[in-house]
Amino acid sequence: VRFLIIFFFHSFFNISLFRIYFMTITKIISYFITVTMTIVIIWAQSEVSIFESPIPSLPWGVVSLVDLYSGFILFSLWIFYKENIISSILWTFFVMTLGSFTIALYIIYSINKSEGSTQKFFMGSNS
Repeated sequence: VRFLIIFFFHSFFNISLFRIYFMTITKIISYFITVTMTIVIIWAQSEVSIFESPIPSLPWGVVSLVDLYSGFILFSLWIFYKENIISSILWTFFVMTLGSFTIALYIIYSINKSEGSTQKFFMGSNS
């Protein structure tokens, strides 16, 4: 744990070190999000059906959903920039239905596809 604290503290002030480990850190965070979202989705579905959720009937629930789907749309625009049209449509469908679970999977997919190049990670075949 002490190593991680020193590493992150040092990385914060040493941008070149952070860039070296950017892909690894991003991949670890994405795996964590994927596992966490899987557990939370299974738990939530076991508690109440998605179609019976009270969230859309609450004012702040509506705000949260608008905020969430605004982010999904922006993320999907990045996917459309990077990928071909068929892939983009499929990824966007799953982003809109499974949310951050799909986003984390897409990040892992993009890191693996980029072969360690941050430019290729962010821009895809447009780099």
